Amino acid sequence: MNDVTHPSPFTMELRDHRIVFGAPVAEVLSDELEALNIKRFLLVSSPRLAQQFDQQAGDAATRRQAAQFTGVAAHVPEATVSQAVAAARECGADGLVAFGGGTALDTAKGVAHLLGLPILAIPTNFSGSEVTWVFGLTFDGAKHPTYNRNVLPRTVIYDPALLLTLPKEIVICSGMNAIAHAIEALYSPQINPLTQALAESGIRRMMGGLRAFFGADGPSHHAAFECLAGAWLCGEALSQVGMGIHHRVSHLLGGTFGLPHAHAHTVLLPYSIALNYDHVPALSGLADLFPDRPFALGLAEFSHQHGAPRTLEAIGLSANHIADAASLALSSPIANPRTITVGDIEAMLEHAHAGNIAGWCGVTSVQTHTR
Repeated sequence: MNDVTHPSPFTMELRDHRIVFGAPVAEVLSDELEALNIKRFLLVSSPRLAQQFDQQAGDAATRRQAAQFTGVAAHVPEATVSQAVAAARECGADGLVAFGGGTALDTAKGVAHLLGLPILAIPTNFSGSEVTWVFGLTFDGAKHPTYNRNVLPRTVIYDPALLLTLPKEIVICSGMNAIAHAIEALYSPQINPLTQALAESGIRRMMGGLRAFFGADGPSHHAAFECLAGAWLCGEALSQVGMGIHHRVSHLLGGTFGLPHAHAHTVLLPYSIALNYDHVPALSGLADLFPDRPFALGLAEFSHQHGAPRTLEAIGLSANHIADAASLALSSPIANPRTITVGDIEAMLEHAHAGNIAGWCGVTSVQTHTR
């Protein structure tokens, strides 16, 4: 029987990629590079995380490292991808190792999109980008999703030990970002039994992991394992369907108005849930996670209690930009479980700007409980 405080590592083969879960990077990376026939890789990361990679990767793997690209930037500007492409060509890379969160992963995907190189991903937060075949690229003042099945990382290594020293604000915001993937899968027109099962399980694993992470015992291998499992399942769910209104608005707030990606997801998610809740039967199956209040309100309170920002104003959105953001969000058609108008999006953003989630949920008087 497995010790619940230290789950056993496992490996499984999926149709399009290989998941290596729970083992230390140093124990598996060299073999996984060999399996992909990667002899000279370009590391795509940030300066701080590149140092961590050098310490964690093991000598056998680092001997295959041809160069490092550490110039990743939020929202993945097109110019940054061009610089990374030049670095890959200059060092003669035959593969990419993305070590980091969504920014590093999407930058690597941009390179793979242009050069056709395989990606081995080692996520250091819960963005879920490692199991999707879409990446965001910013140009002409906006963030544009790009879909290409060939950018899906061939192998993903999930090492819980990499997560144990994450700052709490990154843990909670990255966790909410992961949950956002699953929520959109639940109200996608393409929902099916598999995506629903992935999404519901992913949300529950992530919530359980976050509650353990912030519990009395503090961060643990078990908590990080559960959060990574949740992020994986949430990402897999989204990869099977398409992005909806929540991602449309969140990417707009980031790519056009400069808000930090995970923080925008975190603040907006409860409002997006409340916007569609009555039209998405699958969401009612999550009510037991916050049994004494609306799910959207409970999720917002939980994130606030653990250090997440409360308002769009706090993360940089000017009230003067709300009307423009609402118009841009519906400038092209998007599938949603209920009919929405520019006025609906504007009202949602006004409430999120002020942090009035109780009002948006139709709750006028709520006693906050500690969880």
